Amino acid sequence: MAKSFAQKLSDARLMVAGIRAHKDELAGVTLGEEQAAAMEAQFNKLRELDTLQEKLKAELKTCTAELDKLSKELDDALKDSKKRVKLTIPQSLWQEFGMADKK
Repeated sequence: MAKSFAQKLSDARLMVAGIRAHKDELAGVTLGEEQAAAMEAQFNKLRELDTLQEKLKAELKTCTAELDKLSKELDDALKDSKKRVKLTIPQSLWQEFGMADKK
């Protein structure tokens, strides 16, 4: 099963701590502070990007809600205007209002 994002971050944090705690034993396999620092930098950048992504998701939800609201308001205004045009203007002129209705 694929690991969750939170689990990946936790694994990375533990790996960095483990490498730093056992750098002498790992020196023979060229795993040391340089690799730990690089992994920690990736970890920090990933957290930063995740925070930005969550902020953008929240902004997108707000924007989508506003878009939906304004779209509904426009639909309502068009429906109302259409009714008023039909009551006042002869059917032969409805096309000038963008209406292809027959009735």
